[in-house]
Amino acid sequence: MFEFVQNNKTVIQVILGAVALTFVGFGVGSYSSATDDPYLVKVGKTKIYKRDLDRALEGQPSDPATRQAALENLIRQELLLAEARDHGAAVSPDQLRKAIASIPAFQENGQFSAQRYSEFLKSRYPNPEAFEADISRDILLQSQLSSVAGTQFVSNTVVTRVAGLLGEGRELQPLVLKPSDFASEVKTDAAAIKAYYDANAKRFSLPEQVKLDYVVLSQDALAQGIKVSDAEVQKYYDQHKADLAGEQRRASHILLTVAKDAKPEQKAKVKAEAEAILKEVRVNPAKFAELAKAKSQDPGSAEKGGDLGFFGHGMMVKPFDDAVFKMKPGQISDLVETEYGFHIIRLDAVKSQSLDDVKGAVVDKLQKQKAAALFHEQAGKLNEIAYQQADSLKGVVDALKLEVKHSDWVRRNQPSQDELLGNAKLLSAVFSDDVLKKKHNSEVVDIGGNRLVVARIAEHQPERQQPLADVTDAIRKELVERDGAKLADKKGQALLAELKAGKGVDAQKWGPAATVSRRAAAGMPAADVRAVFAVAGSKLPGFAGVRHDTGEYVIYRVNKVIPAPAVTDADKAQLGNVLGELSANSQLASYLKALREKYPVTAGKQSLTDSN
Repeated sequence: MFEFVQNNKTVIQVILGAVALTFVGFGVGSYSSATDDPYLVKVGKTKIYKRDLDRALEGQPSDPATRQAALENLIRQELLLAEARDHGAAVSPDQLRKAIASIPAFQENGQFSAQRYSEFLKSRYPNPEAFEADISRDILLQSQLSSVAGTQFVSNTVVTRVAGLLGEGRELQPLVLKPSDFASEVKTDAAAIKAYYDANAKRFSLPEQVKLDYVVLSQDALAQGIKVSDAEVQKYYDQHKADLAGEQRRASHILLTVAKDAKPEQKAKVKAEAEAILKEVRVNPAKFAELAKAKSQDPGSAEKGGDLGFFGHGMMVKPFDDAVFKMKPGQISDLVETEYGFHIIRLDAVKSQSLDDVKGAVVDKLQKQKAAALFHEQAGKLNEIAYQQADSLKGVVDALKLEVKHSDWVRRNQPSQDELLGNAKLLSAVFSDDVLKKKHNSEVVDIGGNRLVVARIAEHQPERQQPLADVTDAIRKELVERDGAKLADKKGQALLAELKAGKGVDAQKWGPAATVSRRAAAGMPAADVRAVFAVAGSKLPGFAGVRHDTGEYVIYRVNKVIPAPAVTDADKAQLGNVLGELSANSQLASYLKALREKYPVTAGKQSLTDSN
């Protein structure tokens, strides 16, 4: 029932940005060194630099409005973190492990996958510590949010009242006054049209435009025409087998963790326990999985008998990785110490890809390698011939076997939707005096993607004014739309006043009756819905008028107020949750305002648009 409220509520994430526990860190402290470099803003004692903002915006649009909003999110996060640190809040290693293990992106079949975790770290983070620092920040933020904006209680009376307002309906009929209804009252004679034409002369001019003949030298196109023999494929595979075969190893482990701040005697105790387990495993290797379930402190793999799945070289921390890739299937390692503690590792399987598995990729690689060399060679020829034989494209066509392509009209200041013809560098070249006036080939233009273009003018049409006769009909239509809208508005407001006074109500050509509510407005604009529900239900029919951007003026006749349907307990519970969250948001906003006073936010010398 309350989808409208659910879809339009102001949630906490709007206030704070993406601060929930995720696997994409928006960290500031981890990536900002304490230097005297210029900074964007300072929140309490913490400086936020442009590089922090760039990281937060990774993969997103970076227009000024987006950058400013992202900076505000970082400021809010730092305010909450400053308060948390001042109160001695910290994240324990156990909290951190559990949080990481619970992230869906690192799970496979509902269980933590070390392979997925390692692949993520390898592609996004320089080391596990950097990622853990981001997650720790997020946990602190979650803690702060929960303490300030937890579930809020909303009374049953409030819920019932809001449910009634949301479910209440109105039966109404529209009367639409269109600009075209007043066409006969708008001056569209020759004098009016000429005056409008003279006042808007620039709007009725056609910009300069050209048609082009052009050739494209593409490295990808060259690659498609290159043949690669089986012998070449075999040779490349043999030389790069280690990389191409993509060897992966499947291992299981038993981990006994050691805290980073553990004292020597504590570490020695854990090591002794690990050695005892290792001795037991060596005596009875078949008990490895059973011991892993009972003894391992890795929450992601323990339940699976220590199984970590398949992973590639370099995906695990170095001591672990070094040990695994020296082992043979079935072998059990000695104790391996990493930053997490002591591991007992068993290598379960090794797999790699055959030549047939990677042949397509090898052929593609060799084609691209050969094409790159050929592209470089032909680029030099293209540049030389296009310049030496500047009066025609025939020379480059004959020498490089390129196809001449033909464009439609292209405008100087209105780039084409075509990705190639809309290239700014190409447009600058073809509208240069050398190409436009002297009729020479353009210079070789690099349009990206290993593509080079040479173009010349096929047709040229200078900027020109359209004759009045050619645009008369368009001007007449614009006059009706502009002046007709003014007349519709004037007539609508006058008629609305009469209707509210009880005059001429039944004389109007009202549209068919329709029923709307705040949650089901049948496509009505929000302003129209607000106007309709502002009509008092004590005296009906009632009337409301709304001016639309289209120039229409719409008058609504409200005939009946329809009481809200009965509200189920489930609907009440849902609405109560939504209202509680909105209340929490309000409380959080007030809290953030207070934090800004406690931890001053000051601007630095760096701006959002600085290059460094």
